[in-house]
Amino acid sequence: MTDQKLQSWFDADTVVMNPNIPIEMFLPPADFPDIHVILSKDWNGLNNGVFPIRVHPWSVKLLSAVIAYPHNFPDTLLVFRDQSALGKLLENDDYFRNSTIYAPLRWFNAYRGAPDGSINDYHPPELQLRKGDFLVHFAGTAGSDRSDSMSAFIEVAELHSPDWQLPLEATSYLGEFEAFWAQQRIERSMS
Repeated sequence: MTDQKLQSWFDADTVVMNPNIPIEMFLPPADFPDIHVILSKDWNGLNNGVFPIRVHPWSVKLLSAVIAYPHNFPDTLLVFRDQSALGKLLENDDYFRNSTIYAPLRWFNAYRGAPDGSINDYHPPELQLRKGDFLVHFAGTAGSDRSDSMSAFIEVAELHSPDWQLPLEATSYLGEFEAFWAQQRIERSMS
């Protein structure tokens, strides 16, 4: 993984909560050389607030196609603009779909819980930020609610609290990654 070139997209409505999590952790293992982007989904479908993408000609084609989508398909309603264009490309184009994997949303698009790390009623628990997680994403939060919510989490992040900024080995990520990629290998062997 360390020799792979990586870029990442981060929406402005994200706060890194644990800088001890290397973004490279979210890249596919070496036995998945054809996977170039890892995305996540929520109840609206694709969530591209944050995603790692491999530096590769495929990635340039994908991002170019997303930018060109409104021009190429002017009559298509794109509710979430670039996110909707990306979603439509992945739904309708095997070339792009076959080099994409969807990971658990919480890995790099976790929705807010409470700033003290407890679970709240905003989102399903499996989508909410846990202590030690990489970042929190305020997708769908608008106006003063976004500002107030982000401020609370920025304050927590700036404290550099050891109960939030856990070393990678103390988080659930390593076990989750291992299980996720093992499942992907099984699914590939069956297709």
